[in-house]
Amino acid sequence: MSKRSLPSSKSAAPHLGEAEVPLQLIMGKTRHKNPRTAMRYVKPGAEAIAKVTDVLAPRRRTH
Repeated sequence: MSKRSLPSSKSAAPHLGEAEVPLQLIMGKTRHKNPRTAMRYVKPGAEAIAKVTDVLAPRRRTH
């Protein structure tokens, strides 16, 4: 059997961000102490941004 290598914590951080994992958990995984430093790895995708937009400004119903 071949062993599959796991990505380093920092290379996994963008994937965790895209999966909507909370920043606090990403910081725990990457061992960052400052949220500003950990945020450089978190780039939300278009789907996540659209989801937040819907929460902030729900679509109006038309009659």
